Amino acid sequence: MRSLISLSARLGCPTPGEYSFNRVTIDSRSAGPASLFFALSGKNTDGHNYVIDVLGAGGAAVVSRDGFTGPILEVDSVEEALMEAGAWARDCIGYPVVGITGSSGKTTTRKMLAAALSTRFRTWQTKGNLNNHLGLPITLLNTPENMEMLVLEMGMNHAGELLRLGWVSRPNLTLVTNIGTAHIEYFGTRDRIARAKAELLHCTEPGGVAVIPSGEEILLKEAEHMGLEIITHGASGDCYLDNGRAMPWGIDLALEYGGEHNMQNAVAAIAAAQRLGADPVESAQAISELRPGAGRGAVFHTGKYTVVDESYNANPESTAACIDSTVQLHEKPLVAVLGDMLELGENSAQSHLAILRKVEESGFDLVVLVGQQYTRAMAAGTTLNAQIAEDWHEALEILRKLAKPGSTILVKGSNTIKLGMLVQELRREGT
Repeated sequence: MRSLISLSARLGCPTPGEYSFNRVTIDSRSAGPASLFFALSGKNTDGHNYVIDVLGAGGAAVVSRDGFTGPILEVDSVEEALMEAGAWARDCIGYPVVGITGSSGKTTTRKMLAAALSTRFRTWQTKGNLNNHLGLPITLLNTPENMEMLVLEMGMNHAGELLRLGWVSRPNLTLVTNIGTAHIEYFGTRDRIARAKAELLHCTEPGGVAVIPSGEEILLKEAEHMGLEIITHGASGDCYLDNGRAMPWGIDLALEYGGEHNMQNAVAAIAAAQRLGADPVESAQAISELRPGAGRGAVFHTGKYTVVDESYNANPESTAACIDSTVQLHEKPLVAVLGDMLELGENSAQSHLAILRKVEESGFDLVVLVGQQYTRAMAAGTTLNAQIAEDWHEALEILRKLAKPGSTILVKGSNTIKLGMLVQELRREGT
């Protein structure tokens, strides 16, 4: 249990009566006894409107407005107080904290590393997509007291964001999955993305460990500057993939996650877990038992089709990797439903055209494109014979008409294109 009096001292706000809490929430509906509600103000609602309900349910609250009585912490900014509270919770952790970031593969690698560490240690990890300035402190505050390892996923789409998250989390080991072009609209160049990812290395605890992709000079220089122990993963790295084997351990990898890119993620996770005290063979076994989640590589059969669900998000590197793995792992006929890749800025046209050329070279039998960026890329010049859909509804109708029985259907696109809805319909039709 945590003390509201102790937290008030950290936040520098008036001390309320004694109140102990073991859970933090920003959703008033989940508040109750022994919970602390942060009354955030958002675009659609203001948490202050629900403080009375929280207090009535036996909870406490952090607010930035007066007029409430009871177990209340009144602060200038609820959002900043949540970050500070997360840092306060981090101060109480005496075991290793791992920070994971990268352009793609963060969630998968986080799950792999947590599974590997769980073979030897009581391990907690980020839940769902709580990887931003709100989710990270919530995760720290809600971590059970009896844990021995904590694995935190951290995302960003602007420079400076990982400095904030790193200040709160202060990882003992930082793992960077890769540097790609996701969110390049906000950075302009790949090097600037690498520098933004390097911010987490800057916040890694003194004497800590950096597990970074080989050949990334910006990351390497920052890790060296911070005096971190460095483990490189990937081609020519300290650990790497060789014909399906995790090296240098010589472990044959057999994953439920498809594609070489996921096997590379597994290699990085095994290396990080070994550095923290886990056995590589046990780690690989635990990783092999993981099942992909919805939108992140789950494969299911409808009776008519095999569906590869990669609908949660998309960038040029992850889309190309999914195209490759679909071709490598599945028999024809092959179908690709591709939704726009967003936040690519001036690189968008070139990136979408490159994916169209790749899918054409890969020999897919049917390609369905959803979104304005792919439509413009088609008009810019390609010999690919593709079907254009206005939205996921129309894409589904095209599949029903043109996809041959026995087809494997890859579904990949940015989350806002809502191709996950198409996947849900395919799954429902197969039940």
